[in-house]
Amino acid sequence: MFLRAKMYKKLLPLTAAVLLLAGCGGGQNRVNTPDNIDDDSLTAIARESIKLSEEEERDELIAQEPLPQSADELFDDFIFNFASNKRLQMERITFPLLVNSGAKKEYIQPEKWQMEHFFMHQGEYTLMLDREEQMELMQDTALIDVALEKIFLDESFVRQYLFSRASGRWMLTEIRNQTLPRNANAQFIAFYQQFATDSVFQRESLAEEIVFQGPDPDDDFSEMEGVITPDFWDAFSPELPQRILFNIVYAPADPQSQQKILVIRGISNGLEQMLTFRMQQGRWVLVKLVE
Repeated sequence: MFLRAKMYKKLLPLTAAVLLLAGCGGGQNRVNTPDNIDDDSLTAIARESIKLSEEEERDELIAQEPLPQSADELFDDFIFNFASNKRLQMERITFPLLVNSGAKKEYIQPEKWQMEHFFMHQGEYTLMLDREEQMELMQDTALIDVALEKIFLDESFVRQYLFSRASGRWMLTEIRNQTLPRNANAQFIAFYQQFATDSVFQRESLAEEIVFQGPDPDDDFSEMEGVITPDFWDAFSPELPQRILFNIVYAPADPQSQQKILVIRGISNGLEQMLTFRMQQGRWVLVKLVE
């Protein structure tokens, strides 16, 4: 393994992440429970009750905040507001909302809609790209259609939330349910699930040399770049989401692409990881890691 350090400027966290810092009241809550519940369960129930109360107070405070004028220009800004502001969310859904499950179609009325926080509670979201240039789409103010996918890895199921921008306003226009094989990234997603959960398979899916770029643990203002060999992988391997992915689709995926770039973006910490995989001899292999 060879690594060298160079100076760099730290990226600022996502500006929209400040939404998570909205204050909330921390008052005491009394929980009425049956007498036969043990103390440990009682404590867990009390904690959950307080958590729910705090979330409700936070949602109410955020709902009172006006939508920034720039939020409709970039979907990246809009979706943070949409996922945090209950009032805004209700205003930006085309009701009755179509839920398309293929042969079955249903409609959700406003009174049946439940607040959807998407990735705000999970702490990160992903992008699956075919080329690094597609990262620029996040700053494209001309986009009119974007999908947010909630990928249930264990169930091999994908729920797509389809957003369109008309008259300068982003709106949720449809929910589309699909089995994983019908998704354009199906092959890569199936690979990713095993890569994220099976350490033996993960090691077998590493290139002989992995290009690496990341922060220098000995210097907060420097980054290291070089090559990692599989023998040193455990020291650099990132923590990967294993059950649910929230994936934002800015451009249709190419099912025949021989390269997939997985970007994992933190919500509150502003951290970003980019893993580049290439198809080699019929299987996906990790060739680059940027942290």
